[in-house]
Amino acid sequence: MQVDVPRQPSGEGDPSAVGVARPCPDRADFPARVLLARAATLLLLFTGGLFSLAGRLLVGLLRRDARERAVDRLADLVTRLGPAFVKAAQLLATRVDVLPPRVCAALGRLHDAVRPVPLAATDEPTATGLILDRGPDGVARPVAAGSIACVHRAMAPDGRRVAVKVLRPGVVRQLEVDLELMRRATRLAARLPVLRDLPAVAVVDQLTWAIHSQLDLAREAGHLQEIRDNLTGETGLRVPAVHPELGGDGVLVMEFMEGLRRGTAAELPADVRERAVRSTLRAIYRMLFVDGLVHCDLHPGNLYFLPSGEVVLVDVGFTVRLDQDTRWKFATFFLHMTRGNGTACARTVLSTATPGPRTDADGFVRELSELVQANTGAAAADFDLVSFAASLFAIQRRHGLYAAPEFIFPLLSLLVLEGTVRAYAPQVDFQKEAGPYLMKGLFGDAFTPLPEEERTP
Repeated sequence: MQVDVPRQPSGEGDPSAVGVARPCPDRADFPARVLLARAATLLLLFTGGLFSLAGRLLVGLLRRDARERAVDRLADLVTRLGPAFVKAAQLLATRVDVLPPRVCAALGRLHDAVRPVPLAATDEPTATGLILDRGPDGVARPVAAGSIACVHRAMAPDGRRVAVKVLRPGVVRQLEVDLELMRRATRLAARLPVLRDLPAVAVVDQLTWAIHSQLDLAREAGHLQEIRDNLTGETGLRVPAVHPELGGDGVLVMEFMEGLRRGTAAELPADVRERAVRSTLRAIYRMLFVDGLVHCDLHPGNLYFLPSGEVVLVDVGFTVRLDQDTRWKFATFFLHMTRGNGTACARTVLSTATPGPRTDADGFVRELSELVQANTGAAAADFDLVSFAASLFAIQRRHGLYAAPEFIFPLLSLLVLEGTVRAYAPQVDFQKEAGPYLMKGLFGDAFTPLPEEERTP
């Protein structure tokens, strides 16, 4: 059946959305001595880490296992630099259009594996009548820890078990200082000839906005409730409810999801794994193509497959709202890809990419068309999204183009998820599962998908 892509919608859209110009986050006016002191500390850590890393790499010329340890040392160095650098590394790991794939792979190992921060008996979150679960020593130990916040288990006044998300002590000021240093250092480095053709300033502005937004737990609470509402009609999905009446300044209180643990694919029957993967793909495709509010951080620590086949989504700190124009273009690209129309895919990417001084549009269209045609209709077992994205961005670099931030975020959500899909149900067709949501996103209420039981498996 011939499917015509509708005309691009008009309208300014949501001014807070990705793809719409917005100011940078408010910046504190730090004294020069504060910035200089922090810069000196970072320089010492970085220099010491580089010497250690260089030694590992020299040994690695002879021993493969030493190279692996060097990669781990890189991750350890980033962790010691602080939460701003952990988050920046996680985001940079997806920018294979800017960094070498091997570096991206090393940075991609950072998934907030950081030291938890217990709360002493004298520490209480600013919330209404909550009682934290504490050990015999009076210390409340978190059930989950990230580089920006920790999650504790608590009891509400009415006896309900709830989860309490609290920012790490001192993280706001540390992040703001480090992000300001990142901005200033990037603007200086961008003048160097080796970086002159790279969108370094735009990339760092994108990173700092994404990191800074994760400090706003009130924003996260609103996004959590909205995603929960959006996914209500999707079977097999659970998202924690928000309890705003129990929250306070810098505290997010939500439903405590029992029984969450990081298991392995081998622990679940094949039919349960497949059902869970299909539910997860339906969730992300609905976010991308229909609702526009996208969870960009669905790594295994935020995505849980239960023995019942249900899927639990948590931690929506890193979410973006795609404006109408961005959502339409991404859906158009995906639709053309499912149909093997590489030329149309290339034209869509061209309309979003940032041209460089040596842009070769015709060469880009030709190479990307070949890449799309080679990957059309592949199941997860045969389709490697990371390799596809790396090839896409390599083609862009060769022809003097750089991916726009508004196109990176939707792709990021799929890149983070791909490893889980391949591990649990490699036979699932990534592209085919998107079909009903693509049609809904492009044609709106004019398209009515088949009931799930009538869809072709």
